[in-house]
Amino acid sequence: MHIVANQIVAYAKQFPKPIIVMEDLTGIRDNFDKSKELNRRFHSLPFRKLQTYIEYRALLEGIEVRHLPKKEVRNTSKTCHRCGHVARISVGRIYKCPICGMEYDRDLNACTNTAHALTRGMGWGSCGPPEPADEVGGVKPRLNAGSSRL
Repeated sequence: MHIVANQIVAYAKQFPKPIIVMEDLTGIRDNFDKSKELNRRFHSLPFRKLQTYIEYRALLEGIEVRHLPKKEVRNTSKTCHRCGHVARISVGRIYKCPICGMEYDRDLNACTNTAHALTRGMGWGSCGPPEPADEVGGVKPRLNAGSSRL
């Protein structure tokens, strides 16, 4: 967990005004009741511990950490960050929007939506969905066959 926390803070440091945004995890275990084995696995995950490590490392580097309430981060992995359509999630790590045809990594799509929720709450930017985040590096969005640009 220390390695992951250090990587997250190092990634955030490369931006001019870094802010690390995480979900407020209060009550995350309240409504989870599945099989005995799945309950044991879920309830033993160190959700808050990782957040604490990230907060500690970010404080040392002078990076602000914000926690968004659950209502602000609802359906972030299901919502297209380009057109705003909420779609069903299929199996796999790629989000495919049935409306605009965008294909994007599901986790990066959720991160983009979370960043948009933060900026919307702070009064930054427009009220429309942000442009695809392909300039950050790492995983880039895939183009659909026949399209030349996102």
